[in-house]
Amino acid sequence: MIVLFLSRRSAVPSGVQLRFARILPHLTLTQGFQSVCGVLKTAVILLTIGYATSTAALAQGLRVQEKVVTDPWTGAAIGGFDPVAYFVDQRAVPGSPDHLAVEGGVAWRFASPGNLAAFLDSPESYRPSYGGYDPVMVASGIPVAGSPQLFAVIDGRLYLFRTDENRMRFITNEKFRTEAERMWPELQWQLAP
Repeated sequence: MIVLFLSRRSAVPSGVQLRFARILPHLTLTQGFQSVCGVLKTAVILLTIGYATSTAALAQGLRVQEKVVTDPWTGAAIGGFDPVAYFVDQRAVPGSPDHLAVEGGVAWRFASPGNLAAFLDSPESYRPSYGGYDPVMVASGIPVAGSPQLFAVIDGRLYLFRTDENRMRFITNEKFRTEAERMWPELQWQLAP
């Protein structure tokens, strides 16, 4: 900006330079103001692009990893499935918005008032291990959300898996359990509260 100003100033006849000197503070202020506006405009554009990108990621099911896997549309833990039903009915049962509890900052849905009451009595007994992340992937050091429909209850703990292959590998190979237990505390620090 200054170089441009100097080049313009040298091209002005000597008699006009006095008037130009009076305009100098105004031009500097205007140019500085334009610079600030340009920086602000760039910041607004970048924030808008960042918001649009994160919104698009949410729409595609991608999200910032959280401590408990939640549905991106409803905010319900483990896709809105009833965590107690895995133990009682031995199957994945969708929960109802009519039977809702908020525990640990996460909304949990239940198929019946009885399951809701059981969960509230002992939530740590029914929450999925590793927050609903696939334990085989946790053992690999990568938190990938498990599917609420691919599960196993082993030794009184609920596990959710991304694929049926991971489910079979976890059930048949003890090393995945050991490695997932070792990796989980470290991975938790990377997850959003």
